[in-house]
Amino acid sequence: MMYSILQHIRILRGLLLIIPFVCIGAYSDMGKNSSPQNLFTNAGRSQFATKNNSRVVVQKGGLAILPCVVKLNSPATVSWIRRKDFQLLTVGLSTHSSDKRFLVEHTRHMGHWSLRIKSVREEDRGLYECQLSIYPTQSIFIELKVVEAEAEITGSPDIHIDEGSTLRLECKLRKATEIPEFVFWYVL
Repeated sequence: MMYSILQHIRILRGLLLIIPFVCIGAYSDMGKNSSPQNLFTNAGRSQFATKNNSRVVVQKGGLAILPCVVKLNSPATVSWIRRKDFQLLTVGLSTHSSDKRFLVEHTRHMGHWSLRIKSVREEDRGLYECQLSIYPTQSIFIELKVVEAEAEITGSPDIHIDEGSTLRLECKLRKATEIPEFVFWYVL
C-alpha cells in the first residue's frame, strides 16, 4: 500500500499529538512501584552495602582504596566525586581526572566500585562521594584521612657501651597504615 506525502504528514501529525499523552501517562504512574519497568522502584531504599560516612586512614605516599559496594541489579552508572572542589574523578570505568593516580577498580557481578588513589598526598584528604545514577540519585560519602608515619628509636637517648660490645636498637613505627618495604638506619 502506497501513501502520498499528504497522508505521511497526517500520520506524523497524529503521532505528534499522541506522543505527549503517552509520555504523560508514563510519568503519572511513576512512584507507584506497580511494575518492574518503573523508574522509581529504587526510591527511598539505599542501594549501597558500604556504610555511609565511613573513614579510610592511609599514610602519606601509600595506596588508598575507598570502598563503594552497590547492591543494585538494574543498570546504573557509578561515579566518584571529590567533594572539596566537586572534581568528577570517574564515571563508570572511565577516569575523568588528568591526575593518573586516580583509578576506579570494579569487580564484575559483585558491585564493587572502589576508588584507588596511588601515592597519596596530604592534599588528597577530605570527603569523596560515590554516586549512583538512579532516580532519585543516591550517594554515600567516604572520608579520607592522611597521616604521616613516624619512626621512633625507643630507649634512652644517650647510650654508652664498650668497644666491641653488642648494641641492640629498637625502632617503632607509629601511624603507619602499611608495612614498610624498607627500613634505613643512619649514623649521625
